[in-house]
Amino acid sequence: MNEKDWDQVAETFEEEIFNVPANDTKGHIVEWVERLAVPDAIATDLGCGVGRTLPMLAERFGKVYAVDVSSQCLELAEKACEGHTNIRYVHADLSTDRNSYPATDVVLCINTLLNASLEIREPLIDRTCRSVKRGGHLLLVVPSLNSALLTAFRHLQWNLKDGMDPRTAQNEAALHSKELEHGIVHIADVPTKHYLREELEATLADRGFSVEAIEKLEYPWTTEFDAPPKWMKAPFPWDWFVVAKRVR
Repeated sequence: MNEKDWDQVAETFEEEIFNVPANDTKGHIVEWVERLAVPDAIATDLGCGVGRTLPMLAERFGKVYAVDVSSQCLELAEKACEGHTNIRYVHADLSTDRNSYPATDVVLCINTLLNASLEIREPLIDRTCRSVKRGGHLLLVVPSLNSALLTAFRHLQWNLKDGMDPRTAQNEAALHSKELEHGIVHIADVPTKHYLREELEATLADRGFSVEAIEKLEYPWTTEFDAPPKWMKAPFPWDWFVVAKRVR
């Protein structure tokens, strides 16, 4: 999605865009934000959208940069967070622009590295990593390729339990995603980058980061299926939550 697309979705953002922080039932994000928070430190929310996580950061850090490609989303974020005077709002497209804000101590980046185009995604990852000062931390949430494959398997199970013949059951549950080997999965017909755990470790190591933790942000099966059957329980679908320190 480009700036125009995000501007169009700004008013319906809360209804259309899955709320990761609200569904982080184990509190991994808040736990790490609190662990890294120092009153005079500076944090950045990359891809802040309409400001869901800005109050959490603004209450724990001396200054916060709220960065987003959508000017409409930033306007809504500023209105929602008008009581927090330590937030600076930055309109920027990290896939094309140089960073228009300094590298900071903590960078929170939730599901922004999703572009299926390698030509767009690589500069986006580079600039995201450069947003973290040396010795600082990146808190990153991205879709899991393993989870997408688990969802396809659960779909296949469901089809078989409903009496579908194996060939049809498998075809109905197939992802049918071009470049699946590169982590591209179609979500609501939009090609979306998904990541392997090991891919994240290698990608961040190449950019001077040491991974300190990788956790699963688990969600209910209702995020993947309408009215999933009662037998469909754990293991649940998940996003990866990565904590990485910039060491060089």
